[in-house]
Amino acid sequence: MSLMIAGLAIFTLYIIYKRYIPVRGVNNMERDKLVKLDDGTVLLDLRDYNISHKDKLDQAMPLPLAYLNRHYQDIPACSVILVTSNHVDKNIAARFLINKGFYVKGYYFINNS
Repeated sequence: MSLMIAGLAIFTLYIIYKRYIPVRGVNNMERDKLVKLDDGTVLLDLRDYNISHKDKLDQAMPLPLAYLNRHYQDIPACSVILVTSNHVDKNIAARFLINKGFYVKGYYFINNS
């Protein structure tokens, strides 16, 4: 019984780590830095299509977080900047892309409230 409780506690801590602990080296960026992307960096908009369609960023590649696992091969460069609306999406996407070999330069929040 105690082994099952310990396993459940470890699993819970892993989920908390993956979702809520910030990724080291992925820093917040200002909007003016996003406009000057000419080094091949991709601006990856992780918000849902219905939200990102209303507030488009000109250079951004829309790829909602739900589709990231299926379509990460379509991202044309190895360095990305994430555009999200919350910290959980940013952390999940950054960890996933780093594990797939991408360099995540930073993130930018767009508040949709």
